[in-house]
Amino acid sequence: MISGEKTSTVLDLTMMDKMPQTEFSTTTPWHNGVTRFSGVLLKDLLATLQVTGTKLQIIALNDYAVGADISELVAADALLATRQNGEIMPVSDKGPIFLVFPFDSRPELQHQTYYSRAVWQIAEIDVL
Repeated sequence: MISGEKTSTVLDLTMMDKMPQTEFSTTTPWHNGVTRFSGVLLKDLLATLQVTGTKLQIIALNDYAVGADISELVAADALLATRQNGEIMPVSDKGPIFLVFPFDSRPELQHQTYYSRAVWQIAEIDVL
C-alpha cells in the first residue's frame, strides 16, 4: 500500500505489472553472486500514481521502517522489485516487494546508507 496525506492505494502484482518495467542485475549483501531483479522504478510508480511529497517511509512486514528523501531514492534508481531471476518473489525470500538498488553499476550506492534502505517484504509506503 502507498499512502499520502489524503489518499491511499493498495497495490497488487497485477497493478504493478501494468506499469513500466525495469530490470538490472547486481550483487547484494544478501544474495550469493549476481541476481537479476525486475519490477517498477520508484520514480515510475510515483509518476503513475501522481504522488507528490518529499519523503517516504517504507515499512516491512516485520515493522522495519526506513525514512528517506524521495529525491535521493529516485536519483539512486530505486527499484521496487517484484521478481528475482524472473520468478515472483515469495515472502519467504524478500517478497512480495523488495526495494533494491543497482549496487554494481553505481559504486556510490555500495554504502550502508543504501544497504539500510534496501527494504524487503515491503508492506507499506507512506508519503510524507
